[in-house]
Order: sequence, then structure tokens, then C-alpha cells
Amino acid sequence: MSEANVACVLKYLVKGVRPEREAQRALQNELEELLPHHNAVTILPVVEGYSVEIEVSDLAPFSRTSFEPYVAEHILPEAVNIRCRPDGAIQLQLLKAHYS
Repeated sequence: MSEANVACVLKYLVKGVRPEREAQRALQNELEELLPHHNAVTILPVVEGYSVEIEVSDLAPFSRTSFEPYVAEHILPEAVNIRCRPDGAIQLQLLKAHYS
């Protein structure tokens, strides 16, 4: 199977932001725009943050080893900084990474 045909589900815990409904919608829209091959972006409020699940149908032009770090180091922090109100130090934690 080539990397271009690999799908992925990533789930993160984002802490240190206020879980407000308007920010939740804005964060979802921002992630959908930044990830053109997404199947779904699900954001649920948790205490002091959000649970963020991203389903992507095609990793291209990334590989399995480069996609998750790119999302964790660039896409998600940028979207959170732009669309969420901080409430302390912002922390991102990968909860799940599944490739198929």
C-alpha cells in the first residue's frame, strides 16, 4: 500500500483554553480549512479545553512518520492560538493515532 492511500485518525487533548461554544466552532472551521483531505473534525468540550479528533482520508504528500508531528507542531497549535482564548498554559497531548 502506498502512503498516498493511507488514512489516519488522530485524537488530541487540548488543555489551557476556555471551552466556549463560539471558539469551538471557530476551531473546527479553522482545522477543516487547514486539512483539505479531512473526512471529519470532531471537537468536544472538556474541563479546561477540548478533545479534538481528526479523521483524514489521504496523508499525501506526508508519510505515516511525518503527518502526526506536522499536525501536532504546526496545524493544531496555530489553529488553537488563533481561535481559542487561553486559560493558563496551552498543552497538547496526543491520545490516539491510528493508520489504515
